[in-house]
Amino acid sequence: MRASRARLACLLLLPTLACQAGGQPPDGSPAPDGPGRSAATAGTDGSLREQALALLDERERALADGDREAFLATVDPDELGFSATQARWFDNLARLPVGDVSFELGDEDALADDFDDGELRLPVEFTMRLRGFDSRPVTDKMVWTFVHEDDVLLAGDRDEQVDVVNGWIPAPWDLAHIEVRRAGGILAVFDEDTSEHAGYVMSDLADATAVVKRHFPDWSGRYVAYGTSDTTAIAEMSGMSVDRTAGVAFPVLARPGGPVAAYRFAVNPTVVGDVLSRGLVFRHELAHVALGATDDRSPVWLMEGAAEYVARSTMPVGARRRIAAYQLGGTSARTLEPTRSFYTGDPTLSYNLAAVVCDYVATTRGEAALWDLVRTFRTARFFSWAQTEDVVRRELGLSTKELSAQALAWARAA
Repeated sequence: MRASRARLACLLLLPTLACQAGGQPPDGSPAPDGPGRSAATAGTDGSLREQALALLDERERALADGDREAFLATVDPDELGFSATQARWFDNLARLPVGDVSFELGDEDALADDFDDGELRLPVEFTMRLRGFDSRPVTDKMVWTFVHEDDVLLAGDRDEQVDVVNGWIPAPWDLAHIEVRRAGGILAVFDEDTSEHAGYVMSDLADATAVVKRHFPDWSGRYVAYGTSDTTAIAEMSGMSVDRTAGVAFPVLARPGGPVAAYRFAVNPTVVGDVLSRGLVFRHELAHVALGATDDRSPVWLMEGAAEYVARSTMPVGARRRIAAYQLGGTSARTLEPTRSFYTGDPTLSYNLAAVVCDYVATTRGEAALWDLVRTFRTARFFSWAQTEDVVRRELGLSTKELSAQALAWARAA
């Protein structure tokens, strides 16, 4: 499944792949940077604020230097749960190829003045970059709570309302202890429950990468994959329930509303241990990753059908036709769904019909015809999803209903 640039994308309805459609690229330019650390806030205790800002610098140095003791010395030991998660978070980042680390004061005008009884809340922008995988640093907007007893210490680093406004979705290293595996351009993140499958998963990821690169030879083949047991992020990203979602491919924004720094994908932990479906899911999601922003304006049937065509391309064409004929049974020709309604109603039918149409176009007209259609939508002028039918007719000479009729006849003739 493919997500919007503001949120995320890709899901699989077993045994049929299902992914969520992307939206239009965000309008406008990235928000300007927040004020510098020297800015003053009216009504706050100057001494507490100065010490809080000094603590930002201490934590930044400790994280950049890999100094665990110094990093944890900035945390309030009375907040036992927070102390434990901070220790876990530091250990997780130490396992990743992290660079460009910084903590900067954010836009204080966007946060209510919360100074009271020795406590201060400040907006903080945490920036880091996964070296070799992110095209630019990624900034996460946080809210830190400082307390002042003998010293100024950190007692919290998130605010639920701010996270909702910014659309924050936690990464695996924010949620549990992680295990990291790296091979060539693949960086995979597991946890204690899924790491037992890591060796097999890495092998299958390498195989899937090779297949997808044959379809997209200009793709770098470098990416980050999540295979952890916590499904919090998948639940946030998917348009369907977690138990029906096999994976999501999604853009990582450099900042809320900003440019894309990377495309990644996450898979349901049930897929991590499923030797039969892993390869299909990986190829489907990697097709979305490889396409990146190229298909942002494609109708959903084309976005998902093209990824499923790539996923199934390892099978002989005759086998693909027979499988499609079986899956679609007595299905009649129909107009293909261009909107997110693709994922509701009968998503299994939506995926199978889109897959056979894209396979039919690529096999009978050459694969270039399929990618040309995707590229056409990238620049085509249309103002409603209904008008995408005109784009298809201009490019291929047929409506999507006519295409589905020909594709079904082609599959059933195998």
